[in-house]
Amino acid sequence: MADTKEREFAKFAIEVIEHIKNYVIPQYGNYPDEMIDGFTIADIKAQLARYVGRIGTNARGQQEAERDCLKIAHYACLLLRKLREEKEALCESSSHQ
Repeated sequence: MADTKEREFAKFAIEVIEHIKNYVIPQYGNYPDEMIDGFTIADIKAQLARYVGRIGTNARGQQEAERDCLKIAHYACLLLRKLREEKEALCESSSHQ
């Protein structure tokens, strides 16, 4: 058990960064990423649901379940970015009217 929530999350964040460096970027490349840039909020939510649904049912075992948790964290980051971009676009649109 972690001694503080902050330290627990800091360790998790480092694991996510390592996952991105060692798995995501070698497999899919870094930015610019046309596929990710083309994702809608609904697309990202679908990816999150997909990976959440796989945990505990994946025949590939514990290691893949843990990797799915890291993928979920990465998609959550992408979702937050898309939500903020959408909010910004709405604000810009409103200010031009």
